[in-house]
Amino acid sequence: MYKQYLKQTIRMLKENKLLSVISIVGTALAICLIMMLVIVHQVWIMNYAPETNRNRMLYVKWLGVQDKKTGDNWGNAYLSLKTAKACFLPLKTPEKVSVVSPLQSRLAAIPGGAKQQKCHVLFTDDAFWKVFDFNVTAGKPYTKEEFESGTQKIVVTETLARQLFGSTNVVGKSIELSYMPYTICAVVKDVSSLLESTYAEAWIPYTSTNIRNFNWAENVTGLYKVYILAKSSGDFDAIRKEVEQRVSIYNASLSDYKITLYRQPDTKYTERMRFGPGYPDIKGSIIQNIILVLILLAVPAINLSSMTLSRMNKRMSEIGIRKAFGATKKGLLMQILYENLVLTFLGGVLGLLFSYASIALFKDWALNTTAYWGMHIAPDFSVKIFLNPMIFVFALFFCLVLNLMSAGIPAYRASSMTIVNALKEN
Repeated sequence: MYKQYLKQTIRMLKENKLLSVISIVGTALAICLIMMLVIVHQVWIMNYAPETNRNRMLYVKWLGVQDKKTGDNWGNAYLSLKTAKACFLPLKTPEKVSVVSPLQSRLAAIPGGAKQQKCHVLFTDDAFWKVFDFNVTAGKPYTKEEFESGTQKIVVTETLARQLFGSTNVVGKSIELSYMPYTICAVVKDVSSLLESTYAEAWIPYTSTNIRNFNWAENVTGLYKVYILAKSSGDFDAIRKEVEQRVSIYNASLSDYKITLYRQPDTKYTERMRFGPGYPDIKGSIIQNIILVLILLAVPAINLSSMTLSRMNKRMSEIGIRKAFGATKKGLLMQILYENLVLTFLGGVLGLLFSYASIALFKDWALNTTAYWGMHIAPDFSVKIFLNPMIFVFALFFCLVLNLMSAGIPAYRASSMTIVNALKEN
């Protein structure tokens, strides 16, 4: 039966090529715009190696400083190491807690200056390698003992290893990072710049170098962020409650100031939406996205519906004859929806291809990030990240919705018409 429907659909496409092209292209453009929103959204929040536990992660990157006596806000900044150690490292509920200092640009060189290469460096603790799932191809990252002792060890990407040494077989070799000597302890697969929490070309213990502290407001601010890995997402509320308790104890230990975390720790979605210390309007953002998707679906659905209705009017005699020979209302309804689904699916596939092409062409706009302290780091159009099965599921879902919206009324009208009226329509 469906094979016959497919043959009829192909015949219909050939009969009116211009109308078919308009229908397919119109669907493609609508799906393209929607899928651009979906793909970018998925890239920022779904699990991708090495950030394979985003669904179990909480993030803290801002705090506010207030005067205890007046309540005046004295400013907002990242956390100091003192604050991170007092409020987050003692937490009992999470599986792991990692403290990092944001990305910086450094000069990497072979001792003697034979080869030099600017690279992006992330300053981490040892827990960082347990919170995130890096693909280590040689050696092993620095241990807790090495981190605490401030050992000058470094983890590099395969690309940086090749740029400096012409090979990835570099474990144990020496490297200078801004003229400070380090020993390569591990090599990992390259990380996409879209993965804001883990992206770098080299990683070193923050205990091995001097990271600036802000000597004001009792040293509560600095240059550190916190990543919390929960045992499950069901522990998020318990973790937040424990953080509130730790912050309360910490504030009690301060003389003149107190800190506020602006309802952090955040989930990945909230952390991505947070452009400053104030709490983002998550509900409003979700509603806006839903309204935008509905508009993008409704406009082509109305146009496609009129085209489908026009095609049905030309086929009323055919429908009448089929009903005269025993075709049921359900059978006719399914046939019309199936025929329109083929058109919608063709437009959906084309739209998905358009969306990938559009993101690749306009990646600086579509994938822009403010996570790198003003450094210009080009978004990485990583095929592995974008070719995600869930993206194809979303594309198929929107095709089905668009099909029902555009063909539902014409299909119901045509299948409900009596034999006599259907024959009179022609």
